[in-house]
Amino acid sequence: MTIQNEETDFPRLQPIGVLESCFKEKFGTPRQPHLVPGSTARLRVLPRYSPEHSLAGLSEFSHVWLISWFHLNTNKSFHPKIHPPRLKGGKIGVFASRSPHRPNPLGLSLAKLERVEGDTLYLSGIDLINGTPILDIKPYLPFSDAAQAPLSGWIPDHAFPELEVALSPRALADTEGQPALRGLITDALRHDPRNRRDATQMKEGAELEFFLCDREVHFSVRAGAATVSRVEAAKKFEKKFRRKKPGP
Repeated sequence: MTIQNEETDFPRLQPIGVLESCFKEKFGTPRQPHLVPGSTARLRVLPRYSPEHSLAGLSEFSHVWLISWFHLNTNKSFHPKIHPPRLKGGKIGVFASRSPHRPNPLGLSLAKLERVEGDTLYLSGIDLINGTPILDIKPYLPFSDAAQAPLSGWIPDHAFPELEVALSPRALADTEGQPALRGLITDALRHDPRNRRDATQMKEGAELEFFLCDREVHFSVRAGAATVSRVEAAKKFEKKFRRKKPGP
């Protein structure tokens, strides 16, 4: 895979690997890292980058920066203002946001490095979808990466509401003996994955679903609470007609 900007003479970008993530589609993937601490991924560094040498010493760090390419970005033109979910329909400059819809669709995520085994990094607390091309890895340095007395701009005045999450008896049975999966589902839904500008998703009680690990999670939201109705084995990770327009 090669990523190239045809309008310039800049060098081509070559992914060093493709992320294998527990999140299988954009819907349900957290909007920022560490919102779902139990989320997991692994990254195998391609052989041409000599992982036996290029990863030497990385296992001594607790966190890493991942520079990624938003490969599912569908924008065909540049929009200087975007609609962050927190603004509930309001607009803000794209460079005052972390929206994936950017002039160059580059992502920056801080992930917890669980371990390094051979050519593979095992990660947690991620916010990236399965299949994301990773362009670079950099170790997190707290003495220089953690700013002193930082300001968070417009974010504190626009807190994103959290949902209460409950699993139905059927969903509890579907996840019996899998506390990690239950926690992952709860954290993913707690931060409300719905798009507030999508009337289909925001309809009270709408039946929604998303892929997570090897499961398909079915849920609905009513009065600020999400209820997981069932958790099924996902035989195929493919999108369905599940965002139908709401009825009368």
